[in-house]
Amino acid sequence: MVAVVPPSNQSGSTPVARGAAQPSVLRRLGSIYTSRRAAPRRGPAFALSVYIVLLLCLPARIVLPGLGATGTIANVFILTALVWYGVSWLMRRITPARYTRLPRVAMFVFAVAVLLSYIAAARRDSSALESSAGDRGLIQLLAWFPLVLLATSLREYADLDRLLRLLVRCAALIGLVAILEFLTKTSLTAWMVLPGLSGGGGSAELVTRGDFVRPTATAAHSLELATVMALALPFALQQGFNPVRKGVIRNWLPVAIIALSAVMTVSRTSVIGVVIVFLTLLPTWPAKRLGPTMAALTVGVGAASVALPGLLGTLIGLFSAFLNGGDNSTNSREATSAVISQYFEERPWTGRGYGTFLPLMYRYTDNEYLLALVEMGILGVAAVVLVYIVCFHCGAAGRRRFADPAKRETGQGFVAVGFVMLVVTATFDTLSFPMVAGLSFLMMGLSGAYLGMARQDQMLRGEPSL
Repeated sequence: MVAVVPPSNQSGSTPVARGAAQPSVLRRLGSIYTSRRAAPRRGPAFALSVYIVLLLCLPARIVLPGLGATGTIANVFILTALVWYGVSWLMRRITPARYTRLPRVAMFVFAVAVLLSYIAAARRDSSALESSAGDRGLIQLLAWFPLVLLATSLREYADLDRLLRLLVRCAALIGLVAILEFLTKTSLTAWMVLPGLSGGGGSAELVTRGDFVRPTATAAHSLELATVMALALPFALQQGFNPVRKGVIRNWLPVAIIALSAVMTVSRTSVIGVVIVFLTLLPTWPAKRLGPTMAALTVGVGAASVALPGLLGTLIGLFSAFLNGGDNSTNSREATSAVISQYFEERPWTGRGYGTFLPLMYRYTDNEYLLALVEMGILGVAAVVLVYIVCFHCGAAGRRRFADPAKRETGQGFVAVGFVMLVVTATFDTLSFPMVAGLSFLMMGLSGAYLGMARQDQMLRGEPSL
């Protein structure tokens, strides 16, 4: 054979034959600057993955000095991600996905309510503490924005599924820590400190109710832990029933840990959250699934009663005391409602300023609706409700459009999340706790991405997207 030598170019260099291997550096640079379609998919998903890990796995009490609960490591990271998102958006390397406008509109409405309340606080005679708290509220609002922007930039269901699986794994991890704290009656996260950061974002000490210790794991309070478990439970169940995922332990151990740790918080909120999840999911399950599910629930409750004597009775006592009016926390909430009315009458529409109704100066509300009514007025309460309704709506609308059963169950999970937040927001001040607040806006953004994916899937099947 005669070798054919390619002709030289004008510069005297020999061109590289088509298909020849390029240097690894050039290949890597080329993959970075030419894969523009893949960049929006990888970037938001990666940023949200890091945020979920930081939010759930680092103690919420570890914050930047002077910022309180606003200065968590997760918030610092997501604010950095907001800068990255802005630069990427200006360079047209990342844009919101189609059919994902609704969560951004809800976020805009919420931001308007916060800003109007900030103006109202500036127009009244606020103390230095209240003014500082109002400034921290704006920082917190700025940290919630990228959650919705990044989530609604997701285009592939695989990215959404990976994020939800990561959420379930992190919830199971902190749930395991909570179970160990419940059994050992010792805080297992009190030793965690980071150089240059403060531990003043919450208490590391555990409190008791009856004969039981109420674990917190990495949360700021046992109520926050209970709500996080309730928000993760529907997706843990969806992943457990997914036929693609093999292995009983792999599928159902997270479900057992999450459900058990929620109950071990010894709170009404945990029971209410778990009950709402099952009431939302059960009507959508096939009949052949209901029997084994009810049997597993019965066995689980029986085993918990035997292994943890007195726990079931304590939980029942909480609800009976609530109905009889003899519960201290219930009486405190009723007294708060009476006190708050005078502050509400001063500024019924815009409130006194988001974040300015400080417990040190006034009192705890233990009800986000009441707190929002005082701080942001009627407009603020409507904005908070809108966040949860959008999550519910997007999940339900996306579920109707998907044909795959596993993907349809993901949508029902978002419906359950919306219902849980609508109810438990009346049991404690949800937006004052970083984990619950962050997950609320993240879930709204992810539900919008889910609906956009469902509409695209519907169009690919040749059906009109309404």
